[in-house]
Amino acid sequence: MEHSQSRPGARSPRIDLNALMLFYETVNARSINKASALLDMPKSTISRRLRMLEQQFNSTLLKRGARSLSLTETGRALYQRCLSIVAELEKANLQTAAIQEEMSGVLRISMPSFFVGWVAEAIADFARQYPALRLEIEALNRHVDVSEEPFDLAIHFGKPAETFHPTRLLAELPRNFYATPGYLKKHGTPTRYSELARHDMIAHQFQMRDKVFPWFTKPDGDATPLPPRAVVNNAVLVRDLILRDLGIGLMPDIMCLEDVADGRLVRVALDWQSPPLAASATYLARRYAPAKTRAFLDHLSAFLRKRAYC
Repeated sequence: MEHSQSRPGARSPRIDLNALMLFYETVNARSINKASALLDMPKSTISRRLRMLEQQFNSTLLKRGARSLSLTETGRALYQRCLSIVAELEKANLQTAAIQEEMSGVLRISMPSFFVGWVAEAIADFARQYPALRLEIEALNRHVDVSEEPFDLAIHFGKPAETFHPTRLLAELPRNFYATPGYLKKHGTPTRYSELARHDMIAHQFQMRDKVFPWFTKPDGDATPLPPRAVVNNAVLVRDLILRDLGIGLMPDIMCLEDVADGRLVRVALDWQSPPLAASATYLARRYAPAKTRAFLDHLSAFLRKRAYC
């Protein structure tokens, strides 16, 4: 008898989707032996899982002949449902793959506010290359966790925060000390690192935190550190204060290119070389990063590396 009686009040067990797909493949192969060879699975395993599936449906699904299998009425109905499930899975897979590889939709990016001015040209060029892609960029002067906030990637500077997400180094940007011609004319131009102790220094908060350079002590041998003239938490403000003749500051060369070319700033050459400023990006799982994320990071990295050493 094809249908068996289920116990009154019994709760239907959850259908094993893997067993359902095994049933589908076995029917297509028309025998357990062929399915075993195609799926590289023991015949006993296939038979056991098919029997478990029949128990879940309280019905015989397959008629096992000497040479081939055939479907019962319930088996035919279930096979038709399997066809629909497989079609939906294939459609979903194609749609997901297309989304992953498409240069369209939205790319949400977080970056520090001072960085926007450096890379506006690169962002505009990228947008022109991919007109179907919409960029949403937020300038945020804080750490952004891409798993907690609605961003596809976040750009950071300096020592990277600990994270479980992939971090890609975009560029290492050379840094030097800069001052205005007016400041240097009034206070003199230092040639040695130790001479900075006699000058007004403009420092970024992160430079102090990360101990980017050894701080200065008083020239008379007193070990008490000399306080900087100003400590700020914004790179643009560091530059603005230096441009107003307030002192000397350490800045990425990429930030000062136009000012040096126009004579507003002078690079102060010393006997000490600053470590570069690391620019990095965090994003979700590397293996599944969409093409638009990878393309943007490639484009930005190439731009930064080119501009940093021009």
